[in-house]
Parts: sequence; structure tokens; C-alpha cells
Amino acid sequence: SGSLGFLGFPPPILTSPGLIKAMAQTWSVSNHDWKLMKQNSSLMPHKFTVQDMDNKIRMAKYAVRGAVPARAGELAQQLKAGEKLPFDRLVFCNIGNPHAVGQKPITFYRQVAAAVTEPSLLSAGIYPDDVKKRATEYLQATNGAGSGAYTDSSGLMLVRQQVAKFLLRRDGFPAEPKDIYLTTGASEGVKRAISALIKDERCGMLIPRPQYPLYSAALTMVGGRIVYYDMYEEKGWKTSYEELNQAAADAFTDGTKLRAITVINPGNPVGAVLDHDDVVMLINFATEQKLVILADEVYQENVYKEGKKFHSFKKVLRELQKDDPETYKDTQLISFHSTSKGIIGECGQRGGYMEYVGFSDMVLTQFTKMAATSLSSNTLGQIFVGLMVNPPQPGDPSYELFQKETSGIFESLKRRALRLTDALNKVPGVSCQPIDGAMYAFPSVKLPPKAIEDAKQKEQEPDGLWCLELLEQTGIVTVPGSGFGQMDGSYHFRTTILPPDELLEEVVKKLSVFQEDFMKKYGDCNGSGGY
Repeated sequence: SGSLGFLGFPPPILTSPGLIKAMAQTWSVSNHDWKLMKQNSSLMPHKFTVQDMDNKIRMAKYAVRGAVPARAGELAQQLKAGEKLPFDRLVFCNIGNPHAVGQKPITFYRQVAAAVTEPSLLSAGIYPDDVKKRATEYLQATNGAGSGAYTDSSGLMLVRQQVAKFLLRRDGFPAEPKDIYLTTGASEGVKRAISALIKDERCGMLIPRPQYPLYSAALTMVGGRIVYYDMYEEKGWKTSYEELNQAAADAFTDGTKLRAITVINPGNPVGAVLDHDDVVMLINFATEQKLVILADEVYQENVYKEGKKFHSFKKVLRELQKDDPETYKDTQLISFHSTSKGIIGECGQRGGYMEYVGFSDMVLTQFTKMAATSLSSNTLGQIFVGLMVNPPQPGDPSYELFQKETSGIFESLKRRALRLTDALNKVPGVSCQPIDGAMYAFPSVKLPPKAIEDAKQKEQEPDGLWCLELLEQTGIVTVPGSGFGQMDGSYHFRTTILPPDELLEEVVKKLSVFQEDFMKKYGDCNGSGGY
């Protein structure tokens, strides 16, 4: 028994000869397996490392919070520690986060949110009657539990009804609350849709190039195939029917089963706004190819150019169905909206919704099950969605202040879009298409051959090198165009229009000086002293 005790078997238990034999056989197999594990180190028990992670997660990239913002975080700590740098503050132009760069919250939204979070404020005599009325409605919708309780997995029915009424006002066609799901920002809805659409590793989606990297990252993480269709810079960042068909044909040749097409309107990162005919073309293509349309419409309130307007995919589809019901009867659409953009800019509240069009109740049941795995989206975020789609109306006590605040924000964004377009086009080697909508510029930048070679030596993308040097010299945080996808041989960067006017002027001046210094450091773009 001493020998067996040495092997780890407690001696008092081993009184039966049959049991002793069985244990000995088990040890023999285990010992053999142990030798095999020693021969293959990956099978040996060890601390979990990045090499043990799902390769799909490791391969996913999200440039908006990539190497440049990561370095900015390090520089922020250095500034905090009192280290002397070429700048005294960082300007975060890498992400559409309005309140982080000085946009003020809208009073009505915050007052209702405060009263919902702390109901005793309703009797304090400090809020207008419409604020108290709305807060009371939301509290009743939660059965008095307030913002600290879970809701139905698809979201508060009151808010879904408010979204449906908003869509009816916007489009002139009815929407059903059962087809509307409230989500933790639009991003959660996008990832949920992509996860459901990609059945296996042969499935793929068409996404625009340039694109918002949420789409490529989400596709990569579920094992789907990315199929790009190009947006043409010289055509104002528009695509064509020929480009779409070619992309689909190439995917078919590759053995890819296309399931959907993503459209971002107004565009991120490019700032373009689709015309009505553009939307019709994309719907026709999706209908012919039997593709689900994923319409990212979170910037629908951000249209600045005179004569341009936002055309929702839902409205255009319903118009087409009205005129030709047979052709478009099977067209399917999922659209997304968010409290993070527009005029509200409440990124931290994480409110969003998605609307399903053309899906059966059986499919919606499966989407409801997916939503249920998260129990519910953020309750306060849901309430912000309700406030976004149902703002104060003329005659309401809060209406005048609300109009003053929202129109001030919009006019400021419009002014900065025009100013930044003009300023960027005056920087040598930089060219920018008009910023018609959204919150970003996506200018191209010509880089000298020496800079491109230097980037390759450092195993960096050339525009990544440019953005990192811009950060190190000026404190301006941008995102390399390579993180969004771009034509071969072209280089870009994305910057927001969100910094306040005086700060935006500082950004423009610093960027212009940096570009001149960059060209002196690396030489001109053609080796002969010109651009």
C-alpha cells in the first residue's frame, strides 16, 4: 500500500484487489498520456496566454482604438506626470465622442434622466412640467422599478412604441414595435445581426471600403469572409452598380456565399451623403442578389450641405414596394440608429435600436433569443432612445431651450465641417472631399517614398507612421486610413470635426506646420521638389 500511496492513491481505500488493478491500469494510461503531452508542449497544462485565444479574435483589428490612441494614452500619463512634451494637451480627433471634446449635454434629456434615476427629484419643484411628465411615464413603464432594473429583452415597450411613431413621422410608412429591438448602442445590434447572418466559414458580407472597422472586426470574430466594394474618392466617395456586381462576382468565384451588404449613410469615415438614386441602386442590387441590407444610419441628423438630405433605406424600400410589390416583396433590411451621434451625442449612455424589415416571426423569435442572452440592454440608454425620438414639441415648457441648444449644436457642426474641408485642402499634399455629413473628414495625404520605405522598415503602415508622428509632435490624435480600408497606393487619415471652433483652429494650424516639417524630414513626394 505504501507504493500505491506514493502514486497518489490513499492506502485506506485500496482494500479490493480488483480496485487496485483498475487503478493501476488507469495510472498506466495516464502516464502514457503524460508522456505524449510532454512531447507536445501545447498540450501541457500552462498559464493561459494570448496564443491560446481563438485566432479569430486575435486577427480582428479595430483601428479607432488602435496603436495611435494607445500611444496617446501613454502620452497622457506623461503629461499628467509633468513631463515636458512638444505640446501641453492632447486633442482627441480619433473618435466620434462629442461630449469628450466639449459638446454640452442637452438639458431636457439630462433632466428626465436625473428624475428617472432619482424619483424624489420629481417633487422637489425644480423641473418643468413636461420633464416631470416624461420621467413619470418612463418610471411607470418600468413598473416603478426605475433605471436600476432589467427590462424585457427587446426593450421597454413604451420606448419601442415611441421609435415606431418616430419612424412613421420620418418615413410616412408605419412601423411595428415588435420589429424594433433596443440595443446597447448601435454596435451591439450590428454584431448581433452579423453573428446571425454568418452561418459558417464560407459565408461573407459586402462592406464598403473605406468602412467603419466595427464591420470587418465583427465579421472576423465570427469567422465570416470580408468582401469589399470600393467607394471612389474622385466621385465624392460613391460606389457604382458595376463595382457592386464585380465584387459579388469575385466573391462567387472565391466560393463565398454572400449573405448581406452593409451601407453607412451618412458615411463613416468619408462624410458623404447618399442621394435618393444611390439608395435605389443599392436596394435594387441587394434585391437581385438576395442580400440582407444592413443600413447604418446613426448619422441621419448630421447632414450639412445645402440641397442634401437624408434618405432612409426603409422609406425608399417602402416606396419601391408600393410601386412594384412583386419585385421587392422579399427584400430584407435591418437598420440601426444610436443616441451616440446626431445632435444628442450621448455616447456614454449606450442607447440604440435596430428595426427588422421583411423578416418572419420565426426569424424574429431567434433574434429575441439572442437578445435574451444579455437579459436586456442598458435601461437608461433605452430611455435616452425614447427621448431622442420624441423630443419636446412646440408649446411644451422645455421646447424653447431645447431648440436653442440643438440648433446651436447643429450650426456649430455645420460650420466646422465647412471650415475643416477648406483648411485641409490648403495643406500641401493633403486633399479632402467635402464633408457633407456625419462627423468626420477622410483626407488623402501624399507621402514621400522615403517615408513609405521607413514605415516598411518599422513594419508600420505608411499612414500609420504619419499619424504617429503627428501625435508625437502636436498631440493631435487621428486614425490611419489603413484602418478603414483604402485603395492600394493611397494614404489617408480620419479626423473628427468635433473639437470646438477655437480648438479646431489650433488643430488646423498645427497640422499644417507638421506637414511642412514632415516633408522636410522625408523629402518631397516626387523626388524633385513638388507635389
